[in-house]
Amino acid sequence: MNIKLNTFACALLLVAIIQGCKKEDNVVYTPAGPYSNGAFVANEGTFGQANASVSFYDFAGDSVRNSIFSAVNGHPLGQLLQSMHAAGGKMYMILNLSDTVEVVSANDFKSTGIITGLSSPRYMTSYNNKGYVTQWGETGVVKVVDLNTNAILKTIDVGTGPEQAMVANGMVLVCNGGAYDVDSTVSVIDPASGSVVKTVVVGDNPKEMVTDRNNDIWIVCYGYIKYDGSFNIILETPSKIVKLSGANFQKTGEYIISATRHPQHIDISKDGSIVYYGGGFGFSGIYAMNINAASVPADPLVDGTKYFYGFNVNPADGEIYGLDATDFTTPGKLCKYSSQGTLIREYVTGVAPNGVLFR
Repeated sequence: MNIKLNTFACALLLVAIIQGCKKEDNVVYTPAGPYSNGAFVANEGTFGQANASVSFYDFAGDSVRNSIFSAVNGHPLGQLLQSMHAAGGKMYMILNLSDTVEVVSANDFKSTGIITGLSSPRYMTSYNNKGYVTQWGETGVVKVVDLNTNAILKTIDVGTGPEQAMVANGMVLVCNGGAYDVDSTVSVIDPASGSVVKTVVVGDNPKEMVTDRNNDIWIVCYGYIKYDGSFNIILETPSKIVKLSGANFQKTGEYIISATRHPQHIDISKDGSIVYYGGGFGFSGIYAMNINAASVPADPLVDGTKYFYGFNVNPADGEIYGLDATDFTTPGKLCKYSSQGTLIREYVTGVAPNGVLFR
């Protein structure tokens, strides 16, 4: 709690003591804790084992602390940490195989609750104190959650295999990533009505999206790969970057990445002028594309020989955090690069790191 003293300092201090922590827009302002200045790394863990975890990279100490959830709360986090979301001073950890979302205080990582009643949850976003959790169970739906009570309020049908969701222009957008099949759409949900008001055709199996400095939306579309019974490829569609107008969500651009290489992740630079894409199985390097470019870049910005399971860009300084899952059974690596793509340092994380959330 920050208290600004003026000539009425004593009176204000008395009011502050009586009122306690100030609340504004459903955000509780609390003193900074041990996890207030750094980045959280989501460690997915090994499939079928309850070894998902969260690491914390401390900016000031230039060091990583592993397994912070279990260290603080005294029990394992769960199975397959798919992603994380921050809202209202809390952290939400979406556990795909545990079918739950663990909720903690962002500053000290102490457990504050759990969201249940989910089936293969994937990603989460929030708006007006409601959470929107995508999940593959129930043939592709979004669960609307009351963030005060952690109770599920509503189920919204979207496309097949919904992945990342985000808020843009007062709407909730959902990438319908196809799961083990194919979908080529983004669902637009009106939070006021809790219903899908538009379905936008983009590219095959959209995975993630970001908003640029013009409020336009950039989506990485993985493409579709179909296999026969012997796991031979019998159909393959190209990966793409698709651009939507932030005003009306109409498609305004499409850029072919590759006919045979398929990135899954996307992020944006600090000033919103550079789109980064890469990460996923079989896609090496991280690429940087100016939002005004006519085509995707030929060469990667970050190590074209390295396969990153995921990556994110620090919005404060533009440094790029690549995540190396190694063998998915032993500790992985956080590989920190400058905004120019030069390796700065590597750090040991938990098993299978897949994403970074900056504070």
